[in-house]
Amino acid sequence: MLPLDSEDLLFRVKGGINLDGFLNKTDEKGIIKGFSDAISHAINKVNSQAVVLFCVESSLFIWPISHVSTQPSELHENSSCKSIFKFVPIEVNDYLKKIPKKKSLKIEPVRVINLELLFEMTRPGTVESVFIQHDAKSRVHFKMTLPIDVVVFANPEDPWGRVLDQIVESISSQLTEMEKCIQRYAKGQSVPIPQAFHFELPEQPTLTTVIYPAGISDEELEPQRKEIHEELGLNDKPYFRRTMAYNFPNDELMNKYLRNIHQYIFLPDAEEYQIHLVHGSYNYHHYLQDGVNDTGWGCAYRALQTITSWYKFQGYITIDVPSHEEIQKRLVQAGEKPPDFVGSSDWIGSFELQAVLNTMDITSKILSIQQGSEFALSARELSEHFDVQGSPVMAGSETLAHILLGIAWNEKTGVAKFLVLDTHYTGEDDWHNAIEKGVDWKDEDFWVPQESYNLCLPQRPVGV
Repeated sequence: MLPLDSEDLLFRVKGGINLDGFLNKTDEKGIIKGFSDAISHAINKVNSQAVVLFCVESSLFIWPISHVSTQPSELHENSSCKSIFKFVPIEVNDYLKKIPKKKSLKIEPVRVINLELLFEMTRPGTVESVFIQHDAKSRVHFKMTLPIDVVVFANPEDPWGRVLDQIVESISSQLTEMEKCIQRYAKGQSVPIPQAFHFELPEQPTLTTVIYPAGISDEELEPQRKEIHEELGLNDKPYFRRTMAYNFPNDELMNKYLRNIHQYIFLPDAEEYQIHLVHGSYNYHHYLQDGVNDTGWGCAYRALQTITSWYKFQGYITIDVPSHEEIQKRLVQAGEKPPDFVGSSDWIGSFELQAVLNTMDITSKILSIQQGSEFALSARELSEHFDVQGSPVMAGSETLAHILLGIAWNEKTGVAKFLVLDTHYTGEDDWHNAIEKGVDWKDEDFWVPQESYNLCLPQRPVGV
């Protein structure tokens, strides 16, 4: 995952590169050959003086090949790349700076510099030659726009000229990967448009970009993902499904719900505990969201919504996260509740969660704990769940429902801590209050000693 305390800058370059070429043959090999030639021409163009970088919200133009810009005194070859701050807006999630310091990690929100890729039609001082050629061959003319989306990480002190060289190299490399995508997924006379997706990986300080063809399902792309997993030595959990693509700061600000708030708080001492955490992303669902006053009865509904959001982010399901009423309707349809249950304020528990998940073709297991004082006895099973399944767990008693996002366990002493996401939180969806009051590592005495608990452990489908 991207480090939370990194001062690196993220340069993001987007734009369309027009492919314009001819096909001498219209069979699959001929089409692939035509597109390969066109992409080779595009790479040459990217490495020419014609390429220009532009920021929409400023007047800055940059010619990366020659390292010049419309601000030559400030952005010269050997100046630090952070000098660009004076001329372009920075995309950053400032809300992360407001996270409570006493329980959160040191956070340096990612700073993104957005640039647009353009091309000059003509070069000043250059006489353009026009060649007209006629032959008797029958050829097919084609056009396609490749949606370039390149990310380059740089230290703020890196020389500006070096960063520009990296940007040009990255655009060229992405075009090469797009050519491979076309070669792989072109069928007959159908040529898919390659698209770039950026992903976070464990222990990786930068993003990993993967090119996928538009219009082809994630199921059909699994062989490609398996190849990437093998190449990078990754386990069998998904990392590269489209729905798992990185959320840039502006995307995060547009989200209705907070995502992955646990990642911003301190972990227990790694020398004392083995730590096992949820894998992937989820949205934080809690009391009073969506205009529903469910205080006192809706905590398990919110737990189910959080779990469902996890399955959606991992690309396992495509349905929307269900509302309270939709959850109730699913229980009625499953034969678990009478018709008048719909629209009620009746509480549900782990077994009802299991039944609703079944209606989504999601399997789950129930782990029963007779007394809260015995919660730590399930530490091994919970640790294995997070290692193997990686999904959030619902812990329900007779009156309350919480989400477990992880466990810290000392196998020798038997002592355990539990990462609890509180569905009973009634505050606003702002980072400060949600992290302060909605998520924390809890000791064993958090669980009511004489209360019994049923835990719903959702299982993930096989495959990456």
